[in-house]
Amino acid sequence: MKNFLCLLFQSFLCCCLLVASVPAFAMSQNPENEPMKPASMVDIKTAKLTKQYEDRDPEADAQAAIEKGDLRLLGFAGRNTTISGVSAEDRQPAMDACGVRLMEGFGDVLRSQEELQARQLAYKYAIRYNTVVLAKCFKKE
Repeated sequence: MKNFLCLLFQSFLCCCLLVASVPAFAMSQNPENEPMKPASMVDIKTAKLTKQYEDRDPEADAQAAIEKGDLRLLGFAGRNTTISGVSAEDRQPAMDACGVRLMEGFGDVLRSQEELQARQLAYKYAIRYNTVVLAKCFKKE
């Protein structure tokens, strides 16, 4: 009988501890009590990529690269390498003749409208850049 009372008392204590801990746990999960979170790494990266191509002159950048002897085209890494301003059938000959430099920060997945806008901006930049480099690269041959 003494063992039964001890077991009953221990069970009662365990239940009390569980009940007492639930409100504290629930309060810690309340979003109102959480500190404000900083911008996500994706948001920071997207803003950086947008700024990187926003105020640049792709023709001037291409001329500077040509003067240094860098005739590589700008491309996007994905399942296939995409070279802005070059058709799919001309992609491989252009890559073989000129080479390719992958634009950093872009992949297959778009997570937001801001990422889409950053990619569109970089794509337009790469078209203008690649047009200048292609003319020089194929003229060289």
